[in-house]
Amino acid sequence: MAEIKNRIELESYFPYLLRAISTRINVGTSSMLVEGIRIGMREWRILALMADKGIVHNKQITLDSGMDKASVSRSLKFLEQEGLIHSVEGENWRSKPYQLSKRGVKVFETIAADKISRAETLWEDLNRKEQSELIRLLQKLKANVDRVLDPE
Repeated sequence: MAEIKNRIELESYFPYLLRAISTRINVGTSSMLVEGIRIGMREWRILALMADKGIVHNKQITLDSGMDKASVSRSLKFLEQEGLIHSVEGENWRSKPYQLSKRGVKVFETIAADKISRAETLWEDLNRKEQSELIRLLQKLKANVDRVLDPE
């Protein structure tokens, strides 16, 4: 085997740890059946974004969720067909605004209850100060992502 000069210790390499944690959290919850509708992780991200921000444009969903335009478009179409979201009148015909429907709010709240319960279990070994510090640091790192990906 060739010598590796730039070795990465994966257990202390932040991007690896973040992906590993995220992947393991999502195992078993890659989709949920709620009210007879199979909600996948992409659809969940969109529902959560709308629940947090209210009216959201498809372009904003792409930027905030990290999903590509095609995935966002397919997921929006699915959610709209299932009656979980609806478009609202907007001034920009290129970026359609959407929001949760009443049924979408119900489905979101059902899934959110499970997600909150899982999150509480994840926090069990961290005290409030550690939880706040971790959130603060993750938000700081999130703010740096664009700079790292586009250093210009």
